[in-house]
Formats: sequence, structure tokens, C-alpha cells
Amino acid sequence: MKVNNYNVVAPNVNCTVFGTDENGSQKNFNVQALLALNATPEVVTTNLLTSHTITKTNTYFTGTAGASFVIILPESNSNLNGAKYVVMSTVTRSTTQWASAGASIVGAPGALTANTPVCLQYNHSNATWYISA
Repeated sequence: MKVNNYNVVAPNVNCTVFGTDENGSQKNFNVQALLALNATPEVVTTNLLTSHTITKTNTYFTGTAGASFVIILPESNSNLNGAKYVVMSTVTRSTTQWASAGASIVGAPGALTANTPVCLQYNHSNATWYISA
């Protein structure tokens, strides 16, 4: 489909939007990054938890850290291709495991350092979550 002089395709997380940054410079913004900016973060108190399933693109863990904590990322899904998820903890969690049904996880840290975000991005071509910037 074509609108005016622009080709229009079904949107996905890899699409970009033309706009202006905080310095007034024109640039393309990744749609996933724009959605994440406006997403309400999930704040989870973990005092009694040993695991948590991530449901939002930004998740913050608060409260005391147990001996071991498992973070469960969304399961393998083609709709997630290119999606980035950010996880952060207010306390250091010295033993952190990562899981995702049907997907591998590469580069995720074995510990969460207090107030240090961890970003993971999903690649559906090989069903893998990778550490990302």
C-alpha cells in the first residue's frame, strides 16, 4: 500500500519514526525504544519471592535479596523479534538465574548489581535472548 509518496507496511518493533531529539536534531527513532519510554515500569517487591515472570519491558525489583532469584523472560514468540527488556534491582542479587520457555539466553549476568540495569534483546531467527545496550 502507498500513501502519498510513502510506502506503508505493517508496523513491527524494528520500524523507525522520524522526529527531533532533545537537541533539535532530526533523526529516526526505533518504535520499540519509543514505546519503552512511555511504558509504565513494573515494580516488584521481592521480599518473599524466589522467581518472577517478566510481563513489561521495564521491570524494577525492590526489597531484600534472597539467596537465589530466577527471572523468567517471555517465551519464544515471533512477535517479540527485536524487543528489548530492561531489568534492574535496588539491591545486589548475588545469584541470579534466567529462563525463557523455548528460547536460549546468552550473556545474561549471574548476579544483578544494585541500581545497574540489564538489557536483553530477543532474536527470533534463533530463539535467543542476548545481552544488549
